[in-house]
Amino acid sequence: MIKSVKVDFEASEVAKVRLFGKIPQFFDKALRPVQPANEFLRAKAKVLAPKSVETLAEHTREFLSWVFGTGLELSDLDEDYFESYVEALCHYKKSNGQSLAWNTVNERVTGACQFLTWCISKGYCPHLTRDEVSLIKDSTKALYKARSYVSKPIQRPVKFLNEDEALKFVSALGKISGRNNAHVRHRNILVGQMMLQTGLRVSEVCDFPLRDLPEVESNFLLTPARCAFGKGAKSRMILIPNELLLRLWEYVDIDRERITERFSGIAEEIVSPKLFVSEKGTPLSVNWVEKLFRKASKYTGINAHPHTLRHTFGTYHYLYNRDLITLSKLLGHSDSETTKRFYVGLAGKIEYASTYRDWNQKIDRYVEAIYD
Repeated sequence: MIKSVKVDFEASEVAKVRLFGKIPQFFDKALRPVQPANEFLRAKAKVLAPKSVETLAEHTREFLSWVFGTGLELSDLDEDYFESYVEALCHYKKSNGQSLAWNTVNERVTGACQFLTWCISKGYCPHLTRDEVSLIKDSTKALYKARSYVSKPIQRPVKFLNEDEALKFVSALGKISGRNNAHVRHRNILVGQMMLQTGLRVSEVCDFPLRDLPEVESNFLLTPARCAFGKGAKSRMILIPNELLLRLWEYVDIDRERITERFSGIAEEIVSPKLFVSEKGTPLSVNWVEKLFRKASKYTGINAHPHTLRHTFGTYHYLYNRDLITLSKLLGHSDSETTKRFYVGLAGKIEYASTYRDWNQKIDRYVEAIYD
């Protein structure tokens, strides 16, 4: 609960303080001042009309009530939490069963964005960036419109991406969610790269255990690995290109180990045994990866979802190898007719030359340029 008190600064003996006039100041349920919000309103009071400050204070109070009511602190906020707040506003029902009007939702989100942008500039929200806040704000209208039409697709995603689109999209996975954190950027690119170069489903990437990551077989270009969490709980073998496998081990030894060391001796069990983990040590969820892909789709203009990269792998694998039996085993299809139905026709639509080896090497060179 947030308590708002209108404080009269005009009686202050300090001339600069008197300029604030009468503005709302916030206190938590223990009557402690909410310092970031109070500093924010005092800063805004210098440049805004009193009525505008009061309106901004009300929107800030609504946002803070949600934050503290959810058990969070400002320092905990990241793009997922802020997006959850926006979604909560879009789906909120008043006592009469009606949704909030669009103008109300837009004003509250705009007010929260102003507050968060200021907090980011002052270091109060270390896990958020201005670009992330802006991106979520820009998506508010679409979220509001979709609240009553969740099951109606706006546009059917493409079946597969051409080479340039695929590389651009994988690159975007790092750009949109790791601008200020190289570890997150590298992890997100690897998530996309693993789908694109092995054909794994999004659930299989999220559930892939660290213990099943093989050592590099230097005598070959590809290293076999076990996928024990396939569709229908069926195990199968996949092939990981060695350059990708080296990057995965680099992620494990540096980026992932950094997270493990953070909890060493405190709560080591918090860190998931999965290959890919969040900054808090938890496994990446399918829902989180799907959100990441939606943001990358908006950023690049390429309408794709996680399964699109699996389709792209299947299409180019058949294109370069013409081996349905092997491809069906790599993808976990119980019947090669399923593989044929999906990929033979798609591969025929692509003008091509070169080999499957060149396809993997092109991806490796592109990703290496991203890292550099």
